[in-house]
Amino acid sequence: MVHMNIKLFKNLIQILAKNFMFFLVLFFVSRLLFVWSYGNSEELSANYLDVIVAFIMGGRFDISVICYGFLPVLLTALIGLFIPQQRSLGYLRFFASFCKYYLLIPLLVFLSLLLIDYFFYQFFQSHINVLFFGIFKDDTTAVLDSVWKDYPIFSILLIYIVTLGLFLLVSSKIVNNSLQRFSNSKVSKVSWLYLLILPLFFIGLRGSVGLFTLRRDHTNVSTVAFINALSYNGIYALKFAKSELNTNSFAADLKEELVANQFNSLEEAYIDYRPQAIDSFDNEFISKTAQNDFLEKNPPNVVFVLMESMSYHYFQLHSKELNLLGDLEKELPYLYQFNHALSSFNGTIYSLENLTINTPKNIISQSEYFDVNYSGAVAKPFKEQGYQTYFLSGANTSWRNVDNFLLNQYFDIVQGKAHILKRYPDAEEFAWGAHDEYLFDYIEDKLKENTKKPKFIFALTISNHTPYEIPKHHKSYPIHLSDSLKNAIRIDEQLASDNFAAHQYAASQLAKLIRDVRNSPLGKNTIIVATGDHNIRQVFEYNEETSFLKRSVPILMYIPEAYKPAVYDKNILAAHKDIFPTLFNLSLSNQKYVYSGDNLFSPKKGYRFAVNEYNYMADSVGAISYDNDKMYYYQWTDAKRQKLKVADAASEHALYMNKKFKSYKMLQTAKIYQDIERQKKK
Repeated sequence: MVHMNIKLFKNLIQILAKNFMFFLVLFFVSRLLFVWSYGNSEELSANYLDVIVAFIMGGRFDISVICYGFLPVLLTALIGLFIPQQRSLGYLRFFASFCKYYLLIPLLVFLSLLLIDYFFYQFFQSHINVLFFGIFKDDTTAVLDSVWKDYPIFSILLIYIVTLGLFLLVSSKIVNNSLQRFSNSKVSKVSWLYLLILPLFFIGLRGSVGLFTLRRDHTNVSTVAFINALSYNGIYALKFAKSELNTNSFAADLKEELVANQFNSLEEAYIDYRPQAIDSFDNEFISKTAQNDFLEKNPPNVVFVLMESMSYHYFQLHSKELNLLGDLEKELPYLYQFNHALSSFNGTIYSLENLTINTPKNIISQSEYFDVNYSGAVAKPFKEQGYQTYFLSGANTSWRNVDNFLLNQYFDIVQGKAHILKRYPDAEEFAWGAHDEYLFDYIEDKLKENTKKPKFIFALTISNHTPYEIPKHHKSYPIHLSDSLKNAIRIDEQLASDNFAAHQYAASQLAKLIRDVRNSPLGKNTIIVATGDHNIRQVFEYNEETSFLKRSVPILMYIPEAYKPAVYDKNILAAHKDIFPTLFNLSLSNQKYVYSGDNLFSPKKGYRFAVNEYNYMADSVGAISYDNDKMYYYQWTDAKRQKLKVADAASEHALYMNKKFKSYKMLQTAKIYQDIERQKKK
């Protein structure tokens, strides 16, 4: 008959429990630091009950993570039940040493992920998400350079040293106390309760006693996004992101997509969406520009510039004391400007892909579908009208397989850093490539080249990217941080100042391009459009009230006199989806193109809306957002559409927006899937 060594097991579990508490305190402290660094005290105070619930839910996520790390420790403790009495002390010493040194591994892993998540949130205002995996596909040297220059490496190393040192100290005390008390410990009926550790540990692993284990659904504890962020940790955030990444690996199955979006057929999506469209399109999702004799005889050059992290929020903050626009301020009177616009996505590669081929699905450039010739490629209409088509950037064009991807999207020429440095050997560069001023000089050179063809140039800038470094010769305008601004920023003042300076530099270089073209013969037949690839979310905290501003980017257009539109309303809602339909109508006669949005200068009245990330939509009444398939609804609090307030998601207008949004997304996705299927059949 086997006699269980319950005395030894009891002591082993006590050691396990004390070490477990150290880990739990670590996670709790990290959550407190998270609140202290990123929380809004007024918002948290107004929703303190939600905060308490978030901390409780966060504790469940923490316990689950720790339990996985402690599994080998529990299994080793269970063996203690069958160790002979005379070997108890020896096994206790072994177990104590095993805990002390093995637990350094999960401690290092958990601490690293908590720190990564902390700084990831600082930059993206989100826990670790799918953008995290893009880091490994970026320019590794540039990423490491950004980390070294933008983040407090020595402080982080100190955190590691202090945490590990404290753990070793606490663990040693736990061992010494356990060894001293072991001989005097007694077995009683209560001691058998220690066997309950098995079911409790199993519950801890699941994080739940219900039907479902912990899932992303459990993080929706409040209508306040930041409080929801408190309800889980960086380790689970990574798990959710990996699941999302796997989910985003799509099979291009149109029938499956229809079912997922609750449509019986594609025609049903057309019926739901078509009544709101300002520009008409047929059942192939194809629009057509008007016949225009002037454009046929005088096709303009078209330059589209996707500016790294150009933020409309910074346009609002701009002043003489806090100069965020530089020379661009003087050019604004010559430009058409749309003040209420959203980027298509919140990451560069995502916005780049959406703008080049109109895709809700990412990342295509690094998928098996990168070589498909997409019918929605924005270079295609220009190519069909005899344009020379270029993609130009100061970055390495091999980044994210962009060069191979774009050469399949009707771009004749794809050139980047190497070409710019060859043209300008003295050009200054930084971690991500050649600075913007040299890219813009290169664009001017290309425009001046006599190819006997009009030119379409799609350009991507990089200077306003971490690490924020600008050329030494650049003369900056004043950047003074007021006390109120210092209180508003959520990062180190120096890093914020560096970002402001980089934004100012990039804006000034864009202004120089526009000014040079405007004051030259090219100014009579060259259209220039610029927008941000996404808002910069590193510096300021945003909430539900300012969720539109969080995603906002400017849309700026220089249009020569002969091509100017008859109708202009700078206050209409706009988005990346509307830029190229507008450009096609400004520059191309009788040309077909895949519908993605509406002409911003259309004289027709209709329902305008803006979309970001394909999980956020705004119109003149309010906005809807989705979090793990749950819809939230907000309404504007003022006529200028500056702030939003939480409203009833079951209201008639919220449901109307939901219907329009889903049909729009479905039609865009269908076009991508149809192109992929067509290519497969070749």
